[in-house]
Amino acid sequence: CRLRRILNMAKHGIAESTKLQGCMNVSFVATEDVDNGSIVANGGLATGYTDVYTASKPTKTDKVYIVIHPVYGYDERLAEEKNEDNYTNEAGRIFRTYELKTDRKFKVSSDMITPIDESTPVAVGQYVVADGTYKMSAVATAPTDAKFVGIIETIEETGFPYFGSSKGVQTTDMGYVLDTRIVKVKIRVIQND
Repeated sequence: CRLRRILNMAKHGIAESTKLQGCMNVSFVATEDVDNGSIVANGGLATGYTDVYTASKPTKTDKVYIVIHPVYGYDERLAEEKNEDNYTNEAGRIFRTYELKTDRKFKVSSDMITPIDESTPVAVGQYVVADGTYKMSAVATAPTDAKFVGIIETIEETGFPYFGSSKGVQTTDMGYVLDTRIVKVKIRVIQND
């Protein structure tokens, strides 16, 4: 997508619990790293736990949960380690999710949504569904065969580029900059049952 080429993409997914009131927190664990903004399916009770579930990659036939775990574990000496896009939920560590209810809203960085195709960027009015990965996939029309369906309501750019000498990224109109811009996508849950 054009915005993806212009902006530096996050190293890891970012998510915000914009309007998830009344959505229960559910704890999961995975066998691989899982970024915030991912969606997971419930693979059953995790071995050795009484209230932690195994995260699995959801398909269209699964109810999903959004991963929004508090960011922690940074090396406070390094400013770059304080950025949310440097954080991932490591394999084997318990992480927090939210169940998703109809009409609740959340935001994710745009890299957590697979576009319809290379020539069709993620856009307002498109729908998102599970596709067998931890990311959501954009689709043009409301699907009738998916348990989880969301609609993209807004897309916004946050952050800004700032002067970074030759350690930054060279852009044609600004010279060398450290680019902190991230595209965030607000999604409203249409269904998840």
